[in-house]
Amino acid sequence: MPQTVQGVIAREKGADVELANIVVPDPGPGEAVVKVGACGVCHTDLHYREGGIGDEFPYLLGHEAAGLVESVGDGVTDVAPGDYVILNWRAVCGQCRACRRG
Repeated sequence: MPQTVQGVIAREKGADVELANIVVPDPGPGEAVVKVGACGVCHTDLHYREGGIGDEFPYLLGHEAAGLVESVGDGVTDVAPGDYVILNWRAVCGQCRACRRG
């Protein structure tokens, strides 16, 4: 069942960020829902807020997070509900030099 959580949103370039309610849908195939226990804020978040990464506002800030897997979608076999995970903000291909190095 979809759930409502709170997140920090940058709605437009240079504007104050705000705490907003966000609806998290059930996980789709290959996805997991993670209850965030801790999340860092870094310079990348400032770049998003200032429009330095793109102008497709709004942005949900905070990409350095860790938490507990709550549910998984079809086909997910490498994590399960109850697992603690660290969220990777980059898409992992598994093939490039950086992925092969770990």
